[in-house]
Amino acid sequence: MLVARAMSECHMYMDLHPCERCGEADFPWTVHEAAERAGQRISSYEGDCPSCGTHRRFEFVVLDPNLPPPGLGGPEPSTIIDPGGFFEVGEWAAGALKVAPDASPDEVADAYDAAIDAVATVEEILKFLPPGADSVPEEAFTSGRGHAIRAADPGRFERSRLEATLAERRRVLVDLTARVEALRESNGW
Repeated sequence: MLVARAMSECHMYMDLHPCERCGEADFPWTVHEAAERAGQRISSYEGDCPSCGTHRRFEFVVLDPNLPPPGLGGPEPSTIIDPGGFFEVGEWAAGALKVAPDASPDEVADAYDAAIDAVATVEEILKFLPPGADSVPEEAFTSGRGHAIRAADPGRFERSRLEATLAERRRVLVDLTARVEALRESNGW
């Protein structure tokens, strides 16, 4: 069974695993069950693929079901999402960070949520770095997609580049936080 550190990690894992039959990325699960089994919190998700109708089910042991998003876990790296997976999600999120000066409150809120994810994913990749290492070791990449992402540009997993990316994404998050706060004050949002 998959072991997730938090509920948000379950959701990210499902986002990274399209339908095996048709490749549809969207998984609008319709059944969620949470239970205790043998002293462990189990969370399962079921639903049908919207493209081909294949029934899908994911089941996780959740180590910290009370960790609120965007938290994905403690100081330990994920055992179900490799650095390439986090990089991929971070790139999706980073693509949604730009908002026009006249953006609607909803567009600003969406960019803010994306900025939180963009920061969290880099923080997660950094957890795979052994102390004193200059880059994420190749053996940390456990998925085919993760290996392909690393092979395309191994430099993006170097400590210095990750730290620079994290600093830039945190700067964007600070800017978007200020915009969200200003909207809340001016619109009673």
